[in-house]
Amino acid sequence: MNFFAELQRRNVHRAAMFYAAAAWLLVQIATQVFPFFDIPNSTVRIVVIAVVIGFPFAMLFSWFYEWTPQGIKLESEIDRSESVTRQTGKTLDRWIIAVLGLAVIVLLANTFVLRDATNASADRSGNSHDKSIAVLPFDNLSSDPDNAYFATGIQDEILTRLSKISALKVISRTSTMRIASKPENLPELARLLGVSAILEGSVQKAGDTVHVNVQLIRAATDEHLWAESYNRKLDDVFAVQGEVAQAVADALSATLTGAERQLVAAKPTTNAKAYEFYLRGLAMEGRFTSSGNEISARAAAYQSAVDLDPQFAVAWARLAEAHTELYFNEEHTPQLLAKIKYALDQATRLAPQTSETWEALGLYRYYVLGDYDGAFAAYAKALETRPNNGLLVYPQGNIRRRQGRWEEALALQTRAAELDPLSTNTWLNIGITLRGLRRYDEAQAALDRGLAASPGDGELLSQKMLTYLASGQLDAADRLFREQPPGPILPFLVYTRYQTLLLKRDYADGIALVRQALQNRAALRPWELAFANCSLGELELHAGKRDAGLAQLTECRDQLAAMFEKGDDTPWNYSPLARAAALLGDRAAAARYAELGVKALANDAIGNPMAAEMQAFVLMQAGDKAQAIARLRDALSRPNPNGSSLAMVRVDPSWDPLRDEPAFKRLLSESAP
Repeated sequence: MNFFAELQRRNVHRAAMFYAAAAWLLVQIATQVFPFFDIPNSTVRIVVIAVVIGFPFAMLFSWFYEWTPQGIKLESEIDRSESVTRQTGKTLDRWIIAVLGLAVIVLLANTFVLRDATNASADRSGNSHDKSIAVLPFDNLSSDPDNAYFATGIQDEILTRLSKISALKVISRTSTMRIASKPENLPELARLLGVSAILEGSVQKAGDTVHVNVQLIRAATDEHLWAESYNRKLDDVFAVQGEVAQAVADALSATLTGAERQLVAAKPTTNAKAYEFYLRGLAMEGRFTSSGNEISARAAAYQSAVDLDPQFAVAWARLAEAHTELYFNEEHTPQLLAKIKYALDQATRLAPQTSETWEALGLYRYYVLGDYDGAFAAYAKALETRPNNGLLVYPQGNIRRRQGRWEEALALQTRAAELDPLSTNTWLNIGITLRGLRRYDEAQAALDRGLAASPGDGELLSQKMLTYLASGQLDAADRLFREQPPGPILPFLVYTRYQTLLLKRDYADGIALVRQALQNRAALRPWELAFANCSLGELELHAGKRDAGLAQLTECRDQLAAMFEKGDDTPWNYSPLARAAALLGDRAAAARYAELGVKALANDAIGNPMAAEMQAFVLMQAGDKAQAIARLRDALSRPNPNGSSLAMVRVDPSWDPLRDEPAFKRLLSESAP
């Protein structure tokens, strides 16, 4: 008998159609309904795998068995004269039609009903910002002021969990940390932040009891959308942040996926004391300081947390980040590098796919390894579960800038500013990027946005002065400095002020400035001390104080060389070391250090032009003026936000040995400022 005819006679083809239709319906139900009941995605995958595996078994069953009015029988037991085949086929046809009808209903509901519900929700909200929120600093109502860290940490945990909900726009903590917990003009604040809702709260900790009070307010109308109070024991406070995040999402009609529900509800630890140390670290992290003492204190808090609970994955990730910041800013040592790697290994072992682990890996690859592709990819993974976190978008922009992808960097930094509109770091880096692109007016506008959020910020003022210098506005830079209130000069401004005075050839004031900074040597980091000595030595050479200048340059060279000998291989330090050696007349050493700097920063679009500029200076000091001019031209042809612009080279006394060279004159006249 023909095999295909036998398949038809035994209704195997109908059984296949019925199985396929029923399987599709089952998978649709699993993917649409399971997340609503918090059934993990792994269960959906099991259903799909089971359906696929079950198909051949179902076909074998339909070959050997027949569905008769008397029940299921072996095909071999059926008398062919009973003529049950046609009756069985009709029954299966009815079942196939019924299942296909249900499938069509599910498909139509998924296509139109859910879409219409989503559109209706969007229509009610008016725009996407209706699902946008800022979490203001929580009030500390505890009698002990030292418990302020607890309120700050709880607020930050709630914000972090909200940022894991893709349907919400959540403003980063850098934009809310300076805002009063209960501002007077909510509509204006909401407009400034670009949100529709504000979450306020308070925390009271007494002994082992915590009282958390939160309220969600629609800013435009001052309408209370939702409020709740939570009274918990310390060892039961972990769940509060997840409950608040879920309630806020419900109040704003933001739907969570099954995976997001799990992320929001996750408990990072069950050890209450470890969690307290973790919250202390979070509270310090919110200050966004580069102070070594404060970063060390934060690292100590996270270390205490993991000592109490070695399974505390998020604390390990935060500890790795704190150590990475110390390595980048303070202690470029093998010992600290080993601590970073150990903490990262623990975080990766315990929670390899969490956003916090990927964020720590991103920072390590960026700051320590200089692996920009790897760093960008790590931050992209972190964003998968925190898609609206400006603090993850922001470093991606900075990484793209290091890669020389300037327009893409600017787009990412602008996106970060939308999520973090009052962040001084974001506006500062937008300003730096625009200065690198020689869009000086736009750079000043961006820096002004940062200064509006943080008046008097030393680093923003420094970058504003540098932008004036880059565009050739020396008097404007000088005026901006003199407009600052009297008192100690902020560290960020010292070097910028030195550059201003150097370009204005005001050597006496420059020497006085640097000598004043050196009076507080104990407060300076090793590289800051070395740079100060180099700057002072060069100023004194320009002022005709040769012996004093050479002494300062010798001290600078020895300090930087000692740092390299101790294992600090920061590539940025090669340039001042090469400059000091060149001014001291050690041509071979200067050339070697300059070359090392260029190679070490070969893949850094910010550092490499600066290293090329230093190489030009070394060549000039060695008497190779033609090569020096060619190298300088190369440096000036690329975006170089932290190095010299053409306008600066025109007046910088450092390049005076080239003033009479025709090629140098052509360089100054041919290029745009």
